[in-house]
Amino acid sequence: MNNTNLLANPNVFSAIRTLPSFSKHARAMRSHFEAVFNDPMRARSERFCWDYWNVPGQYRLLRTPATEFFGPAGQKFIEELTAYGRKFLGCQMISHPWMSSYLDGHYQNLHSDVPHGPYSFVFSLTPYSRVAWPTRAFRGGETLVAKPKLLRYFRDLKSSESDEESQLFHRLQQPFNQLTIFDPRYPHGVSRVEGNDDLLKSRLVIHGWFTEPRPMLEGALTERKAGPVMDLIAQHMIQGLSSMGYTGLLSLRLQINSEGNLMRTEVLASHLTNIMGDVISIRLLKQVFAPLAHQSRGLFPKASRPTRITLPIEFRS
Repeated sequence: MNNTNLLANPNVFSAIRTLPSFSKHARAMRSHFEAVFNDPMRARSERFCWDYWNVPGQYRLLRTPATEFFGPAGQKFIEELTAYGRKFLGCQMISHPWMSSYLDGHYQNLHSDVPHGPYSFVFSLTPYSRVAWPTRAFRGGETLVAKPKLLRYFRDLKSSESDEESQLFHRLQQPFNQLTIFDPRYPHGVSRVEGNDDLLKSRLVIHGWFTEPRPMLEGALTERKAGPVMDLIAQHMIQGLSSMGYTGLLSLRLQINSEGNLMRTEVLASHLTNIMGDVISIRLLKQVFAPLAHQSRGLFPKASRPTRITLPIEFRS
């Protein structure tokens, strides 16, 4: 067997993913929010939840723990989000999510979140009566994420060209029920919201981080039996790429048959970048992976039935 194919969709190498119409529970959560806040003259206990987070020059917004606020619908949403992270990112858990509301003058200036988790998420509950983002009740409120060009600025700088913000930052719209996932190592923030003081029409989002990347096995092989081979694969990839300055998370999906043969390897997610800000290519990953592919027959122990392994590999600086 010569399984030299390391499969990947080009989208898995992007620092940003957007998933419209993500949750089946978005409308229930939005309805709960409106029921709590639609009558300002009614002093319901749920209304007394906000922390006014104001760090001058850096952050200004209202925030509260999301799961406690939304109850059962929020818990079901957390289950959806956690399942997505396990299936598509190789992350077992998520951080305790925040719900944040942005009114006139609220913002997040540029920052990074390196230690919190390998992927950040932003889920929008901005009013579903205004699904089209351009018709929202305020100006601003986009998620800003630096483009790779900014990180390579002086290397790629041309004396004949100038750059505006649009060449250096993504401005990501946040329409209702969209999940946005991005690499939190990139400088990012929220553009200043202007023109709305109505909580029910605010930029309303749930946000946090996907966390705890670690192997997941489905099938006959146990972690005890497959562990030595998973360690071998991880160490091989780390040794092959760390010397080139790559850091980040690479998540692989391995399909193993009952004979222990590695039948298929797929890149689930990757945000590996080097010290120059270059995103890793599938060509280089295939090149490093090739020796493992050539010895794929009998690479794992035999078992009573096939096994699927999600194998996240962390490359640290």
